[in-house]
Amino acid sequence: MISRYKIAEAWSKQKLVAGALKSAHVYRSYTDYEDLFQEGILVYAKCLASRDPHLSDEEVDRLAFKKVLWRTLDLLKKNQRRSDHQQSLEAAFLLPAKPAEWPLALKIAWKQLPDLEKIVLGQNLIQGYSLKETADLLNLPYRTTSRIKKQALEKLRQQLE
Repeated sequence: MISRYKIAEAWSKQKLVAGALKSAHVYRSYTDYEDLFQEGILVYAKCLASRDPHLSDEEVDRLAFKKVLWRTLDLLKKNQRRSDHQQSLEAAFLLPAKPAEWPLALKIAWKQLPDLEKIVLGQNLIQGYSLKETADLLNLPYRTTSRIKKQALEKLRQQLE
């Protein structure tokens, strides 16, 4: 558990946390800046609480900076995955007004997609795998898989309009 003293000590070194956020390219204009800043203060306080007595203040600050940076990057990745996941089928497909034509139009548009895009969409949207699982199955980086999915959905959207 983190003591009030450690939190107060971490609060007194706000520049370290702000610098770590800046290194992660999170600026004050970012909507979740305050949340990430508070999380950084807590991470810094945890570092102070579990401090090795043999380390100097500079070494502790260096380690805390890295931990705050890593935690911030992890949270940003988590937020990115959450927002990617929220782009579900209802948001992905803005289909034409005539429902009777949807299956035929979708089949035609599906046939025009490259194989890799078909696989990514099939795994992610039809079979229900997460994008991370799909990326692991295809031995592709998560970002590449996410980009392929977005491109495929955009192609389908354009062809169905």
